[in-house]
Order: sequence, then C-alpha cells, then structure tokens
Amino acid sequence: MLEMAAASDRDPFGDLPDELLSRVLSFLPAEDALQTCVLETRWRDLWRRLTSLRFVFDGPTFPRYNRFKRLVKLLICLRGNSPLIRCEIDAYPDDEPENMFTNTRLLIDYALACEAEELIVRAADIQYDLPVFDVPLSLISQHLKTLHLEGVNLDHSALKFSGCLVLEDLRIQLCNIRACEISSMSLKRLCITDYCSLPDIVRLRICAPSLISLQLEDFEGLTPFLENMPLLETAHVNLEDGCHDHCRSNQGVCDNIVCGCHAYPVKEGVLLNGLSNAAKLDLIALPKMFLYRSDLKWCPIFGKLKTLLLNEWFTAVDLVCILRQSPVLESLTLKLGNTEDIVGATGAQETKTQSFVCACLKSVYIECEEVDEGVLAVLNILSTCGILRDQISIKEDSRTDSD
Repeated sequence: MLEMAAASDRDPFGDLPDELLSRVLSFLPAEDALQTCVLETRWRDLWRRLTSLRFVFDGPTFPRYNRFKRLVKLLICLRGNSPLIRCEIDAYPDDEPENMFTNTRLLIDYALACEAEELIVRAADIQYDLPVFDVPLSLISQHLKTLHLEGVNLDHSALKFSGCLVLEDLRIQLCNIRACEISSMSLKRLCITDYCSLPDIVRLRICAPSLISLQLEDFEGLTPFLENMPLLETAHVNLEDGCHDHCRSNQGVCDNIVCGCHAYPVKEGVLLNGLSNAAKLDLIALPKMFLYRSDLKWCPIFGKLKTLLLNEWFTAVDLVCILRQSPVLESLTLKLGNTEDIVGATGAQETKTQSFVCACLKSVYIECEEVDEGVLAVLNILSTCGILRDQISIKEDSRTDSD
C-alpha cells in the first residue's frame, strides 16, 4: 500500500484528521511507522510528533542485526529529541562474537533523553536462543514514572533507582535478579511475578517507603526482606514451590546447613512487619512454607488491616494470633484445600484458649472441599472470638484450589 501511495499524486488518507492518523501510527511497530514518511510531508511531521514508539517484533518479522542497526540510527536521526510518553523495546543483541546489545542500550538512552514516562524492555520474542540482556544500572531520568522489565538480567549488587526521582510503577517479570537490594524513595507500585529468579544465599531487601501496592509471587529463591512500608494499602504474596523458605525435612530447623530453614533471620521477621500497614492483604503459601508462621512469632500489629485472605498454610494457633493482632479487621476469606495442618500448633496451647473479641469483623467467607476437622477447628476459633454463625459463609467445592 505504501508503494502504491508513493507512486500516486494523492494521499489516500488525506481526508482523515491528524488525531486519527497519529493514533494509528502509535500502534505500529517502529519500522512500519517510519515507512509512512514516504507518503508525504504531513505523515513525516505526524511521525516525528508521535509520543509512543514500539520496537517490537515477533520471530518471523525480527530484522537482521545490520537492518536493526540502520533502523535505530535512522529513527534517532530523523526524529530528534521530540518528547516521548511511552517506549517499548525488544532487547536484541549485536552480531557475534560481541553480543553487546549496543543498539538496545542506545534506544534506552534515547527514550530517557526524550523524557519518556513509561519504558518497557523485554527479551526479544524469536525462535532461536539469544544471550540475556543486562539492564544498565545507571537509569537516570527526571520523567520516568513506569518501568516494565521482562525476561532480562538484573545482575547488579543493588538496584537503586535514586536517579529516577518520579518512578512510581516497577513491574519485573521472568527476570534473573541477582541484586541484594531494590530501593526507591518514590516507588508506589511494585510487582515481581512470572517465575523471576531471586538470590538464594542472601535475601533481596526491598526498601520502598512510599509503596502503596505490592504483588510478589511465582518466584524462585529466598523470599525478599521487606523494610517498613508505612503507606502500604494492598499486598498479594504467594509462596509457591520455587520459594526456598521451607525445611526439606519438615522439622523447621534441620542439620542440613544449605537448607532454606537456615536462611531465616534470628532477630527479625522477613515479610509480615513490612506488610503490617496494609489495609488489604492476601497471604498465600504451600503448607510446607514456614515463613508466615515464623514471622508471626514476632507479633506484628496489623493496625489498618480490614480485608484479609488466607489459604491453609496456618494452624489454629496462627489464626488466633492473626485475629488478635488485627483489631480493625472487617472481612476474612479462607481458601482451604488440605486442612490437616490447621489443627496443629506452633505455640503454647493456652494461646488458642485465651478469649478475645473481633469487634469489627463483619463477615467470614470459607471455601473448602468439605467441612472436616480443620474447618471445624476454624469455626470453633471464630466462635470464641465472638463471630456468630450467620456471619460465616461456607462454600464446599471439591475443586477448591487454594493457590
């Protein structure tokens, strides 16, 4: 179509408004959008004013290295320093033997120089194996608000975003994280998901005092240590098979010095103190994960918590502890699959029998396979806390999946 239009004396899209054409251009990959410049001057001006660039290619359409290099050079030359709002980049290496990702780094620097507010960097989606891109440590921007990293390496001793003063959203997916720290004073939303690889010897520390939302799940390695988050509103944490915080012998502490149980700190918790200011909290884990139960021994107060979701990782003692330490809790959801461990204990037996009233708790939702001994133990605890039976809703479903 571009060839036909170029050969014609009339732009077939000439009657369309600039706003519509700009929107169409914003959805095109960078190479296709650049080619519209041959239509006429109007298209070239529209392209230069685009605030969204997409260097995204699927396997069959990904250009060879030399072509990709020319495309990057031409785009930067023609477009100049026009402001950007959003830039999406597929990381693509140089030709062997260097594999230095020179042009990918050039694009990142260009996007930041054009004051991009949102930057997405992901591994190229092509059919053959490529080296993994190492994200530069020195990301400096006075304008970057959203950073999305997918399928790349974060191979630094610390990820300190002090150079990104207005960064608010950080999403990390399918990444190899080898840092011992992630820190940002401005960050409001953090998401680490989709099988990220975390350190397995020293815990990753997360320092984000302005954080209001946290999602942490589907990772492999030790659970990150959360520093104080006084503004936190919502958090979803899921400790699955990849999490190393479990004892291989199911003893809590065993003689195997490389077992995950030896990574637990002696004088402080890992997660719950950092999550204690949340108003909405999802705490999900396989029963073999000891982290929540161990953290509860430090008795954090959930002074703002109103909505809580748990699955069957807890015992009766743990549930009592959580309820006692959540004075304004209004809604409790329990997704229970295997309830064998719920009737166990992690502390003194008298802890379960000390009466107290959940004055603010209005509703309890229980999803279970059947009303078995574990569910009955939960109902008994709720009763001693002053929760009436008509405040409790039970849904039996043999397909209940607590994860």
